[in-house]
Amino acid sequence: MTASVLKEEVRKLSAVERILFVQYILDSLREDAGEFELSEEWKQELDRRTASYLDGTAKTYTWQEVRAKVQQQ
Repeated sequence: MTASVLKEEVRKLSAVERILFVQYILDSLREDAGEFELSEEWKQELDRRTASYLDGTAKTYTWQEVRAKVQQQ
């Protein structure tokens, strides 16, 4: 099956089925790649972002804002 045919078939799935399909793809990539270790820089960045979110200084968006932005593209 080609990528273009697969794209067409995925479009026929419900939103829930597409989410499950994405999860399957991510899981398969994780299995194929094996375990990996984040670099210290990435760990620090994740810690910084988590702290920013928890202390309320992170800029966040509602689902409606994200959806509207994506639909504009």
